[in-house]
Amino acid sequence: MLGITETEEDTDWGEKTVPQLGNTTLDRIHQSMILFAAGRSEALKRFLVDEGAGNDQRFWGLAQALSALYPTGTDEKRWVDGGY
Repeated sequence: MLGITETEEDTDWGEKTVPQLGNTTLDRIHQSMILFAAGRSEALKRFLVDEGAGNDQRFWGLAQALSALYPTGTDEKRWVDGGY
């Protein structure tokens, strides 16, 4: 946390960049949930297989963690679980 007299420029946090839209693991999970909810199975397959989102183990680990947090019977849980 910055002190009262410190500014962001006074800290050495390295390069200050923000990931591009859709580049975080959470963004990719949300994109896949939206595709699944919309019934766009071919687009979901392309996203997971052809574009490689499904090759990242962080994707599946975070999806599993989110699934555990969503209450049973909710649309969000069904979407993150892929309908199971």
